[in-house]
Amino acid sequence: MFLRGTPPLNIAAIVSIHGGREFGVEAEVAHRLDLTFDDVEVPIARDALSIQRAASRRRWAEKNGLREAAPTASDAAAIIRFAEAIRNVEGVVLCHCGAGMSRAPAAALICLAVWTGTGSEADCIAEVRRLRRGAVPHAGLVRFADELLGRDGKLVGALRAAQQVEGQSS
Repeated sequence: MFLRGTPPLNIAAIVSIHGGREFGVEAEVAHRLDLTFDDVEVPIARDALSIQRAASRRRWAEKNGLREAAPTASDAAAIIRFAEAIRNVEGVVLCHCGAGMSRAPAAALICLAVWTGTGSEADCIAEVRRLRRGAVPHAGLVRFADELLGRDGKLVGALRAAQQVEGQSS
């Protein structure tokens, strides 16, 4: 839809995220990052409920013949490196995933956090939500990026705060 728009957008870079049963976006651009992982929860260490939810989904997937892969710290690191490499590129950076609601918004949030620096976490989340109404950036991917960027929980905290405000206004 965005790639075939009128007038055509100046797409300079693409982050395409797809699970094992999904397809990445097909487009020729100068800068591209393809990642393969599913929209599944990354359990939080020492959080029994989070660990149980992830284990339950894994069991369900196995019983149904599915293999799902959660994002890893390596995926977040790849997005960070990509954002640093395209920092000065002119044009639109398109972040793509299956539904455009979780993984792609998390990738966009990570890119914005890299480009704007510490202290801008809430503004980055507001910008992602402005660009993609209803977006719920993948919390596990954001946690990995927060740690890798040395944000000491500021990115995760800003995401939680935005989700709480949204929950109160609905």
